[in-house]
Amino acid sequence: MIDMKSSLSSNQILLLVMPSAEYNEVLVDAMKQLSGNICYVTSNKTFDSLKETFKKSKVNIDNVVFIDSISKTLKKTPDQADSVYYVSSPGALTELSLVINKFLRHEFDYLIFDSVTNLAVYQKKNMTSKFISSLADKIKKTKTKAIFYALDSVEQAWVIDHAGMVVDKVIKSGGVDGVKGEGKVIKKRLSKKKKEEKEV
Repeated sequence: MIDMKSSLSSNQILLLVMPSAEYNEVLVDAMKQLSGNICYVTSNKTFDSLKETFKKSKVNIDNVVFIDSISKTLKKTPDQADSVYYVSSPGALTELSLVINKFLRHEFDYLIFDSVTNLAVYQKKNMTSKFISSLADKIKKTKTKAIFYALDSVEQAWVIDHAGMVVDKVIKSGGVDGVKGEGKVIKKRLSKKKKEEKEV
């Protein structure tokens, strides 16, 4: 089990890299550890699906407000409902950014972004990188603590590398963590990238 509270006591933004097999377990575990007001941004699972997952695991979500960017891509939904705001798509980064900005003004205790790697499925590389950097900058101007989730995959390795550079600490679920993106996974990928650049 990852001690989120301890990691967040000395860092404002964490990047949590996890294998997809551990995804549900990590979601539940993180929510059970955090107390206070939480803004949960999802580009991975629908609000209904998350609500069901948390309900089954007896996670209290009374203090959680969701920003759901998936549901509108699957079905007709309103712009907002009880405890949830709907964004048109994970690729609508400007819209997503504007909604998150409004929430950050309310000084939530925590912001969870689930997940940065999923953004790459819907948007171009440079746009995704800019969005992640911009979001990290905005969070750092507030007192809100944040956790960025990332699913560990070769295809989205560049997202993890980039996010690792803008957060305060990188934690690999079930592995070694590092500060300022210097975890073993990040180091390995960056050294491989440098090697490839030299060979070109």
